[in-house]
Amino acid sequence: MYVNIFVLALVVMFSSCKDWLDVTPDGQATEGDLFSSGNGYRSVLNGLYKAMGNTQLYGMDLTYGMIDCMAQMYDLETNGAFANEKYKDAQKFDYKSSNLSGSIEDIWAKAYNIIANANALIQNIQNASDNIFAEGEMERKMILGEAFACRALIHFELLRLFAPALVNDDGRTYIPYIDAYPTLQTGKLGVKPVLEKVITDLKTARELTAVFDTTVVGRAVNIVGTGRFWNLFEVNGASIDKYIDGFQSELVDDFFKGRGYRLNYYAVTALLARVCQYAGMEKDAFDYAEEVVGFKMKLLDGREISMFKDDFSGIMAVDGHMTESFEKRSDLKMVSNLIFAAYDKLAYERDGIYKTYWTASVIPNWFQISDSYFKRGDVDESETDYRWRYLMYMGNYLYPVSGKWYPHQNDVRTQERCVPIFPVIRATEMQYIMAEYYARNGNIGKAYEILNAIREARGIRGSSLSGLSWAEFQADLIHDARREWISEGQMFYLYKRLNAGLKIGDQVRPMTRDEYLLPVPADIK
Repeated sequence: MYVNIFVLALVVMFSSCKDWLDVTPDGQATEGDLFSSGNGYRSVLNGLYKAMGNTQLYGMDLTYGMIDCMAQMYDLETNGAFANEKYKDAQKFDYKSSNLSGSIEDIWAKAYNIIANANALIQNIQNASDNIFAEGEMERKMILGEAFACRALIHFELLRLFAPALVNDDGRTYIPYIDAYPTLQTGKLGVKPVLEKVITDLKTARELTAVFDTTVVGRAVNIVGTGRFWNLFEVNGASIDKYIDGFQSELVDDFFKGRGYRLNYYAVTALLARVCQYAGMEKDAFDYAEEVVGFKMKLLDGREISMFKDDFSGIMAVDGHMTESFEKRSDLKMVSNLIFAAYDKLAYERDGIYKTYWTASVIPNWFQISDSYFKRGDVDESETDYRWRYLMYMGNYLYPVSGKWYPHQNDVRTQERCVPIFPVIRATEMQYIMAEYYARNGNIGKAYEILNAIREARGIRGSSLSGLSWAEFQADLIHDARREWISEGQMFYLYKRLNAGLKIGDQVRPMTRDEYLLPVPADIK
């Protein structure tokens, strides 16, 4: 197995959250240069996150692009206008087509490049002196923990794409787990050994990132979604500073803000819940998920606020008044519920993805959503479910597409708050994990209690779901998740993990091996 690796040559200015994400090549800095100062380590870590926002990874193909086409999320044929053959081939699972094979190879290469750079960072920082970091040992440990988490996350994504889920595990080897730098040759591992290594790395990351994220300042910069993603540290329109003793947002180094774009302690805990569930470790997954749902912070006025919650005010109202205008909706990614996201500052400007088609009078090349997602038998829930009512945009007044990617034409600030954010982990998933645990262990009533609470928080009231079996609950879970994760890249993995049926052409059936398994690039030995 041969993997091409190199160290990123990056220089970054630390003037704001946007800036540290906007790392750009500047000359050919050597490995020694990068790892001789605390700022060099910051640059390499930020480079890992910037690479995740690449269009071949979370910046398109692993969120609303290729992976959601594979999940049959879109209707690409109805209006005859969708012209991108790559995504049509993805929907048909034609992974060897000339339109698609290059993108699959890019996913593999770019993912392992991130892993290589994470390994270089880990190996260098483990022996670095605390003295070269502005915040000493705490900063060194935090960066090290995030590097472990980045390595684990990307290996896990590769496993979910290029190997079977546990339910169809055949004991063969599929991908290498590379944990040293430089490594030019290593063997592939099976599904379970890779999952074990991912979990080990995440547990290490959790312990290391806790040294900052569980402090007063660490919790304060994480506690509200607008703070995690927009550096807007407010509670009910007032600065959070006056509610938290010892916290002054303006005095916090920008490198320690924007924690929603980083694999912080809370994101690592959520990722552990996801990975443990995928590994069949149901109780561990439940415990981690429950911990995430329960993260709270007590304010000086006696209030206790949840770190991750459902706040849809940013898509429903402007200054307290209901709005039907997408131009006035400021929070299309619902950051209150968002735990971790990738970022691409240039997403809005990329030709052929956003600006070209959203500003046209029609949408000749976009991803159409079926309104059947919001029907339950004869009941149409689209008028009440916020996920349709406020997050679905009618292109040319005809074609429903995800408003999560609506690029505001007249508000630069809102453009920066919406389009560049690519959701990777939501708090809703933690609730799904808990509900699934209850259902699998015979407590169907508790499972539906959680699922109904999710639905009610999204406007569906007076229409509780119920069932008596795991099969009934699984169907209802999938139905709701398909609404929640529109254009976010998670449904393919849900179908795959459960070996559940999805509508493929005119049939509802589980995916075959050739459909759920991306081919490893041909030149990889």
